[in-house]
Amino acid sequence: MSDALTFVGLLLVILLGYMTFMLRGRNWIEYFKTKDGKGILKGIVLAPLVILILAALFMLLPGRASAGTWFNDASVFAGIDYTKKLSPQCERNAVDERGTSNLGLRFNVWESDSRRVRLNSKYTHHSCALGPDDRQYDGLGIELEWKVWERTR
Repeated sequence: MSDALTFVGLLLVILLGYMTFMLRGRNWIEYFKTKDGKGILKGIVLAPLVILILAALFMLLPGRASAGTWFNDASVFAGIDYTKKLSPQCERNAVDERGTSNLGLRFNVWESDSRRVRLNSKYTHHSCALGPDDRQYDGLGIELEWKVWERTR
């Protein structure tokens, strides 16, 4: 659970830094009282909460299946992308029209013996980071990962 807390803490630090940059010169309290601000604030509270709940649930799963390469791990991810122009998720001329938040969950289905080829299931959510959403993206999918190099420890 300490890794989940570290992850959520770093997520909040990154988010606070991004908000400081994007909302400079604005009254944060007034912004988060608006309809758009309330929606953003809901996501800021819910995302870490969901991550912590998922971490607690995944701690209950068995370590490895009997074959040794199935259902090895699960992870959550969150980030902010800053697009070159208007983000497809954001409304034009809003407080933030280029920041796109992304978060999701990966659940490993299979991993090769070398641990370099992995098949994961994945849920991803994209929305405007601080501005109102023009569109949202929620998707379930499959991800094939090939680790081309790895630092040995």
